[in-house]
Amino acid sequence: MTDIQELSRRIDLEDVAATTDLLVSSIRDTARHFRRTGAIVALSGGIDSSACLGLAVRALGPKRVVALTLPDKESSVETVGYAQEVADAFGVELLHRDITAPLDALGCYDDRLAVVRRIVPEFDADAGDRYSVEFDPALGNDEQLQSFRLNVIRGGEQTMHRLGGRDFLTIMAATNQKQRIRMLSTYRIADERNQIVVGTSNRLELDQGFYVKHGDGCGEVFPLRHLLKSHVYEVAAHIGVPESVQKRPPTTDTFSAPQSQEEYFYGTSVRTNDELWLAWDQKEDAGATAERLGLSTSDVEKFFELYTRRSLYAEYLLTSL
Repeated sequence: MTDIQELSRRIDLEDVAATTDLLVSSIRDTARHFRRTGAIVALSGGIDSSACLGLAVRALGPKRVVALTLPDKESSVETVGYAQEVADAFGVELLHRDITAPLDALGCYDDRLAVVRRIVPEFDADAGDRYSVEFDPALGNDEQLQSFRLNVIRGGEQTMHRLGGRDFLTIMAATNQKQRIRMLSTYRIADERNQIVVGTSNRLELDQGFYVKHGDGCGEVFPLRHLLKSHVYEVAAHIGVPESVQKRPPTTDTFSAPQSQEEYFYGTSVRTNDELWLAWDQKEDAGATAERLGLSTSDVEKFFELYTRRSLYAEYLLTSL
């Protein structure tokens, strides 16, 4: 039988069916333990939340599972469409809650735009200008440090700008309100319907702090918590997540400009990132990892140092009263 604690020690799952059974059991057991009659999953239209919905349906049945989509004015129009496709595929009710108004009232949009306009004074959101924050892994340059930068799209042209520490923190603090409002809305429905909230973060996201404290880091069960992103794709294919979602590039759907998770957080492809994180987690020599993956040793060392810093930050996310 598959040992769920050992799932993230290999880049590919040894037994997808057995793994799926364990994940399904974790949801069913959690609902029973807390005496909840069902589960709710907030759908982003991405692979993680879609897989979690499919697992929840296997665990509890479609009538005891609710899907929820929580777009705002900056969300891609495709997001709700993918969410509806996934909900239909698993036969569950899909609820829609637009969170633009509370975010606007909290200053989320204005606070971020103030930073963008200090850097690019001519930026005009009303005229269709868009922006995002991207991670620059600084690969191929031994001296260059990894950093975040502001990506601005104006009149079809893209420019990149240095993003200082305080500006970065201001943008991210306001952005984190999105995840917190989404979770607040999710628990509003879960409490009323006596349901558990299914957390959708995977193993690497939890270890590296790719979630928001008191936001998408909340939930009663995290079925993907021992799976690498690559594993999630295997499980998703096994349980019947729509192929369109399986082929969709993982996105953040956080800023006005389109952006992938690879650009925002990983700094490389999903598969390569999983390989690098797994090597770091198992304390593999950087030189050996570089040779195996066809990378330079200095680039691998940059990723290893990054994973160490992020894992320390994740300790902060885990602390709460």
